[in-house]
Amino acid sequence: MMKKISMICLAFAIGSFQFVMAQDTSMNEMTIIQEEWGMAKKEVIGAYMEMDDTKAAAFWPVYDSYAMERKELGKERFAIIQDYANVYENINDAQAIDLTNRMFKNNIAIEKLQLKYYKKMSKVVSPVEATKFIQLEKYMETVIRSEMTEIIPFIGEMEGARN
Repeated sequence: MMKKISMICLAFAIGSFQFVMAQDTSMNEMTIIQEEWGMAKKEVIGAYMEMDDTKAAAFWPVYDSYAMERKELGKERFAIIQDYANVYENINDAQAIDLTNRMFKNNIAIEKLQLKYYKKMSKVVSPVEATKFIQLEKYMETVIRSEMTEIIPFIGEMEGARN
């Protein structure tokens, strides 16, 4: 199961980066990508969680609320990455400060959101089931971030390649 999850995360990360780096993309394309990912992600979560009908009936509405809020933070993260992609070759101090602060704020907002929904999920399914979800969410997040790190150039990396 984890190998399958890793492959889904990898496909999303690669597709996301290609989306971010393409200069002629629109918000409509981002919506399509996120909706496709959300559906695939929901299927993975359902298979991993293995909940009976009663727990599933309690879990999915809470998850759907989480996913809607998380989607907004995902859009924000895409915007930060897009902004980085536009300036990383000639980034200045002000841009570096802005991008770094925005990324920290986004990371903190995601952590707070996950804690908020962990508490809600613990009440409707169980703390163990909620932890299981958070573990999977963190795993997928880590795989995606790892792949993005492999793909996104470091500041100055392109300059070193030109010399």
